[in-house]
Amino acid sequence: MANDIEVKSIMSISSKSEVSTAALTRTRWKNAPLHERCTTADMLKIKDAFQEAYRNKMLPNEFRNLLRTLLNVEYDDDEFNILFLKINTSREGEIDWDELVSHLLLGYFLNDPENERASLQLPIMGLPTVMRSQHRHPISRICFCPDVAKDRTTDMLTGNYITASRDGMINWWSLDMTLLRTAFSSSPHLKVRSTWVTDMVCMPDVNIIVTSSTERDLRFYDCTAKTFTLKIVITSWEYMICTMYYHFHKDPAEKCTLICGDVGGNIRVLQFSPVQRGPFRNQPGRALLQLRHVDLQKKPHLLPELRLTELRRVHTEWVRQVSYYASLHCIVSCATCPDSLLMCDLAGSKTHNMFRVDKGIQCFAFDEDAHVLVTGGPDCVVRVWNPFVPRAPSAVLHGHHAAVLALALQGPARVYSLARDRVIKAWDIHGQCCIQSYIDIPAQIGERTPISTVYNPATRELILAAVKIAVLVLDEQINPHHTDGFTHSRAVAKILYNPLFKVIITCGMDSIIINWDPVTGKRNVLIRDAHVRLLHGELIPVEITAACFDPAHQLLLTGARNGTLRVWNFNTGVCLKEMTIEHMCEVTNCFWVEGRIMAVGWNRHVTEFEEGGTGRTGKAWETRHTDDVLAAAARHPITLATSSYNSELIFWKLETGQPYRRFSCTEPMLRIKMQYSKRAASPHAAGAGAASHRGSSMLRRPSMGGARESVIDAASAMEKARARRVSAVSLPARAQRMRQLAVHAMIFLQTRPCHMRVASLMVSLENGQIQCWSDHPAGGIQGAFQGIHTAGDYVSAFATDVDNNYLFTGTTVGYIKIWLMTNYLTLEKVHVSMPQLRLQFPFLWRDRMEGRAKRSARDQPLPLLLSSARAHLRCVTALAYVDHLELLFSGSSDYSVRAWRLSGEYVGTLGSFVPWSLDVPRFPPDVRKVASFTTFKVWRSGYVSRYVPGQVEVDKLRDITEMELRTRTFGAPPPPPLLGRYFNLPPRPEQPTAIVLDDSLPTIPLYTHLRMASTQPVRRPATPELVRATRLRRTNTRRPHFESHTSS
Repeated sequence: MANDIEVKSIMSISSKSEVSTAALTRTRWKNAPLHERCTTADMLKIKDAFQEAYRNKMLPNEFRNLLRTLLNVEYDDDEFNILFLKINTSREGEIDWDELVSHLLLGYFLNDPENERASLQLPIMGLPTVMRSQHRHPISRICFCPDVAKDRTTDMLTGNYITASRDGMINWWSLDMTLLRTAFSSSPHLKVRSTWVTDMVCMPDVNIIVTSSTERDLRFYDCTAKTFTLKIVITSWEYMICTMYYHFHKDPAEKCTLICGDVGGNIRVLQFSPVQRGPFRNQPGRALLQLRHVDLQKKPHLLPELRLTELRRVHTEWVRQVSYYASLHCIVSCATCPDSLLMCDLAGSKTHNMFRVDKGIQCFAFDEDAHVLVTGGPDCVVRVWNPFVPRAPSAVLHGHHAAVLALALQGPARVYSLARDRVIKAWDIHGQCCIQSYIDIPAQIGERTPISTVYNPATRELILAAVKIAVLVLDEQINPHHTDGFTHSRAVAKILYNPLFKVIITCGMDSIIINWDPVTGKRNVLIRDAHVRLLHGELIPVEITAACFDPAHQLLLTGARNGTLRVWNFNTGVCLKEMTIEHMCEVTNCFWVEGRIMAVGWNRHVTEFEEGGTGRTGKAWETRHTDDVLAAAARHPITLATSSYNSELIFWKLETGQPYRRFSCTEPMLRIKMQYSKRAASPHAAGAGAASHRGSSMLRRPSMGGARESVIDAASAMEKARARRVSAVSLPARAQRMRQLAVHAMIFLQTRPCHMRVASLMVSLENGQIQCWSDHPAGGIQGAFQGIHTAGDYVSAFATDVDNNYLFTGTTVGYIKIWLMTNYLTLEKVHVSMPQLRLQFPFLWRDRMEGRAKRSARDQPLPLLLSSARAHLRCVTALAYVDHLELLFSGSSDYSVRAWRLSGEYVGTLGSFVPWSLDVPRFPPDVRKVASFTTFKVWRSGYVSRYVPGQVEVDKLRDITEMELRTRTFGAPPPPPLLGRYFNLPPRPEQPTAIVLDDSLPTIPLYTHLRMASTQPVRRPATPELVRATRLRRTNTRRPHFESHTSS
């Protein structure tokens, strides 16, 4: 079993000694991963064994014996075959030392926690949202003011953003950055010139906003009930205050702290008690309190609630940022001088750590739980420190080309740094590497203006404010109430199951190939940028549109939107070969038959490549289609079927490449004669016919004799591909009749014979119909049925089992249907057990009111609809069925690949943060909100809730007393007699007298005390009259034996 690899089970093996017959017990690891059992000493011994082997290579049996004797590891036959095939990348039947080392290195890499943390998409996606600041001057500070509850707790999802500009204008913003109100902070002493606000901080627990200005003052404004009233002004500071930070405790007995840093390198701390708002309480007769800085120390009676503590000359330059380390009760400050960052308490006795950097520190951020301190400065370097070890940083992250202005920590493992050149870099602290360099912040934010930032950890939004405001989402968090997670970062293009290695391969539009374990849901191998194209000197990922395995199921072939084909070893992630059909010509399908690789796409013909060839280009088959080929299917080794956008269906001889039948799916009964000529049809003529038929085509094909060129607009090609693959827009019925119906998917039922009356090809049309065709030269269309139950929907993906008993269809709306193909358009009729199907598929159970799926299939008895349920909210793009697990995997344009049981229950999503389980069924959170009662019935294995909205459920235990619950006797006893007049109980015997034994004798006479039964005979009760009359009547009607013979 595949799960034996994950769980190390120990088995005991007895070995007999040559000297003694006593059994020695050894412990061997069963199906253990090879890289987990190899030590350095074992590696040296294995290397010596390979050097002693013939040609330095080992056969499977030799290698298995080596593992059994040296590493003490035992493998099952299937597991060892899979292991040997993974190691034997050369596919020669022998492995050497280099292949073994490569396999071990890959195993170590896959077990690396950093590789497991690797995300499919970059942390910052898309462009920032830019808006006007509603200020006349650049913003000097932006901060978040959370709402404080009665227990003094804060919630980052409730509150306001506050911005302050240099001219003193203060704006309040909602969480979605909607302007709420405006106020102005001005000095009461200035009458002619305006003020210049340097910093602002909010004190949410007392509803106060503090601003500092170039007049060397602090202004405290009361914001209660949406007011903005100046309460206290502290003037005549020694130096201008340039940065502030406010901290308050949940315990009201603890003092609140306002930390101020000035341009002289001093730190001044103001502390007060928050009880009844402390010094900011409303007092009658005092509207405005004005005092000087020296009065706080020399005249404390003027404001006794506010206490000032000063730390002088801690830095030799401006203080750039201050904060409070609550767990250590320390003040943190930084400056752009050699004494860069100071962490100390107010008394300076318990903690006093100085972090020194030559060019200083501009900004910092810390995580108190993990004790991680990150700093950035003018030297363009981001440093990671241990707060208790100021001697040297733990990690130094290089990569910026300008001074670092701001930092944002997202947990203890990731940090974002903003440089002066408006470049944001995302860093992995554990891996000490740069994950992303984001350069899409526009210059209109503020090219030469200092940028103020604030990060909201609840919404994961980084807001940049200067001349304008930009909102950027950093690594958008997944809401578990909306989705179980994503498998890819873009739409899923293909899902394949490999029966040899027992893995699932998924390919996405994000140009990523992932190898999954279908039992555990674990990601084995991740291949990024599988297909790329060069654009303006940069490699851009290209969407994967087609994929298949080789006949031996050891290699993977993928096709991309730019016309390239690549061959992969999907166990190691190595690209072995690259080919192309045509530049910027999408590959819609690819096939790998014995010795040949074939691909079809927008070039309207089949391109064939030699399996062992080294060339990048292949040989083109005859061009018979007049429009882009959208779907194709192969039936080895007989037939290849291709269909185009204009409803053409052509059958080809797979061996010779010759077309032998041509049909139109819009008019399936129309017989189109195949015309053969010695010279192949001109692609130029075909291109001209298509251009006249569909004016939107931008493909121009010259003749075969001239130089091959193509004039294709890449942008329009991408838009056309997305519209065809993902869109589910319904056309009016009149428009449907006017145009040809495109074929979007097809599949061969491989086990069905090639017979003129047997339908072996299933074709999906744009009107929701599934046509059934015979690939026999004398065959044609055999039948059709409706595969949808929603207007504007059509089948976009097919899958089937090994025996072709079931046909799985996925639609553009997100439904998955299962059809029973037994006895449908076949020659042999097989008995179908409906009770067995009802036990397996709850969809077949009778409903009180039939749903749309059952009503739509009511008039078509065959094929039988076994199940229909909503699986995704968007188009189902790929399906794959695993027979031995009875699991169906569905991929969608909603970026997810989900696993379903054959009966329809939801198992899980590949790559989900929810633990994978094959035993506990769940519901998809996104589909659950819009699912119908039929879908819920399938998900719940047939259980249907009888709850009626508004109905009050009756408590059935309301009359049961506590004693009845304790004794488990409910209700009053029934009145006697229990059986009424139908049965009378016999009279109870008399109570026997107590027996007194005489023990004075040597022998106790027991028999004298025994009660003996009566010796009179038992009287037989009289026979009832009814029974006697019945016996007499039967005796009179019975005739003698000889009378019957005489009458005959």
